[in-house]
Amino acid sequence: MNEQIQYLTQVKSKLKPKFWVPLALGTALQFHGGSVLAQRNPPIAFLADIHLQEVYADLNSEKFKGVPHPVTGKLATIRTMGSQLNSTRLFNENYFALLAALEELAKKKVKLVVLPGDFTDDGQPMNVRSLQKILQQYAAKYDMRFFITTGNHDPVSPFGGPGGKTDFLGTQGQNQAVASNTAVFPTLDAAITNQIDHWGYAEIGEALADFGFSPAKKDLFWTHPFESFDYDNYSWDKAKSGASLDKRTYLLPGTQLRVPDASYLVEPVEGIWLLALDGNTYTPGPNTSNPKPEDWSGSSVGVNLSSKVKSYQLAWIEKIAEEAKKRGKRLISFSHYPLVDFHNGASEEMKNLFGKGKFQLSRVPDTAVSEAYAQTGLQLHFAGHMHINQTSTHTTQTGEQLINIQVPSLAAFPPAYKILEERRPGELHVQTEVLEEVNRMDEFFELYSMEHRWLTRTNPKALWNKDILKSPDFLAYTRFHLQELIRLRFIKSDWPQDLGALINTLDASSLQQWAALPAEKREEYLNQLLNQQAMSGDTIRVGSLMEDFYLIKNGGDLGKSLIPQERLVVYSQAFAVKEPGDKESNPHSRQLADFLSIFSQLLQSLPSDDFVIDLPSLEIKRRH
Repeated sequence: MNEQIQYLTQVKSKLKPKFWVPLALGTALQFHGGSVLAQRNPPIAFLADIHLQEVYADLNSEKFKGVPHPVTGKLATIRTMGSQLNSTRLFNENYFALLAALEELAKKKVKLVVLPGDFTDDGQPMNVRSLQKILQQYAAKYDMRFFITTGNHDPVSPFGGPGGKTDFLGTQGQNQAVASNTAVFPTLDAAITNQIDHWGYAEIGEALADFGFSPAKKDLFWTHPFESFDYDNYSWDKAKSGASLDKRTYLLPGTQLRVPDASYLVEPVEGIWLLALDGNTYTPGPNTSNPKPEDWSGSSVGVNLSSKVKSYQLAWIEKIAEEAKKRGKRLISFSHYPLVDFHNGASEEMKNLFGKGKFQLSRVPDTAVSEAYAQTGLQLHFAGHMHINQTSTHTTQTGEQLINIQVPSLAAFPPAYKILEERRPGELHVQTEVLEEVNRMDEFFELYSMEHRWLTRTNPKALWNKDILKSPDFLAYTRFHLQELIRLRFIKSDWPQDLGALINTLDASSLQQWAALPAEKREEYLNQLLNQQAMSGDTIRVGSLMEDFYLIKNGGDLGKSLIPQERLVVYSQAFAVKEPGDKESNPHSRQLADFLSIFSQLLQSLPSDDFVIDLPSLEIKRRH
């Protein structure tokens, strides 16, 4: 067996009878001279899906050191704009977005910061060390504490291995491949550097040990799923000795391989328990007895898989929830992956209309999986992964309720983070802070212009819309990124051909005309629009129904705030239209009606911008 996976003996999870007790998220209590005093807990920030890449890395490669910046002369190690606009995330400007978010948190005097996974873009040494340096600086300067959990991009495989990217921006504006070794891209003239390796749990956990992965002396309590829970006899020395990675592994079902699990529970301040759940699961490839590092594949499916592969976590969560309730602790869990359907119940309709493999629907937690997590007593969970801003709940058959809060990405629309704070006793406030202004967001625009000129000469079909370089702020920039992503990728990958063309053609005016027509005239009208669209091409138009759908699906309340009220009124009117169910004679009208039903459900989602969770009822209310 590979030496990398020679771990200590298996630790069996201690299962106990099912006795589900809802956890009251009340104010933490302290006892002073026999009286009970309410303790106001400090605010906690959540920054998800940063996907940090070091934009000025030292690649230590003779072949490629970076692109000279036209003003500063510094060597930029950035990815192409074309690559960014075909990805669900930015690769470059999010570096500055992280700095902007941390500066805002420093001004707000927020000391506790949670990073729910994908904190780097694929866990390469240059990116992990860059994040380490940034977090260390803010911890030292502002006394911030950071708590991290792993995402599918960090690490991409449990034990690391070779890696590479083909889309770094080259010195003339072309794509430049960068790889760990020549075997990664054998047909490309790649620059070779160990800075692009894929680090595994051991390397990432060691570099970022100070940020939750290991116990700190100032923690009041720290534990993980593979050691006995002993709050009353806790000591840092004991926790430290039991926190090594070889003591935090599970047996991969169907194999003899032991894989790390970086989950942990920490009490950074009196009364708050932060529960970090490592939901990453991996497949070792065909040779399960001795897989090579590069054979391992990661899974981005989320809890639908990890709840089975790591079923021991459920018993551990249940134990933690019971202890939190007994000891009057505020339990807040976070992982990279959502625990509840984040489409306000519309996921099944979306699968029927678009297909099961579209819109990342495989990442939606199954109802039975959400039921299992809710039955543990867990009530408040923060997640990332989806790059969306949404709030959702699951209520079990016996009345337990689990609230899942989707934290947006700093690398996509809407660029935002969340702050959880108890501003008044019995009320948890969740505030979503949009990063509209980001210092240095245009630092690489001249380099992108060089790329655009290169494409104009060599590959016009790959040209992207240069108007993105006119974006006045970071919010506008990420919105433009979304528009181009829809045009260049989503319409082709996720939408039935006619439906995609139709929704992209419709705007509020034409939708209003459709809704006002007699049922027998609607199909003819839609056919006319499709014919017009075929003549004009597939350009995404600001104000189209297509863009507004994505603004709502990805942005929730934040996206809704960008849509004029008159358009929202038209959409509400169209939602009320009852379309006959004859798919054969009215295929486009039927598809449009199905789409509008989905859009309606997304628009009616729970508050996701500025809202209050009432304790202990867990009712969610808008603040405005």
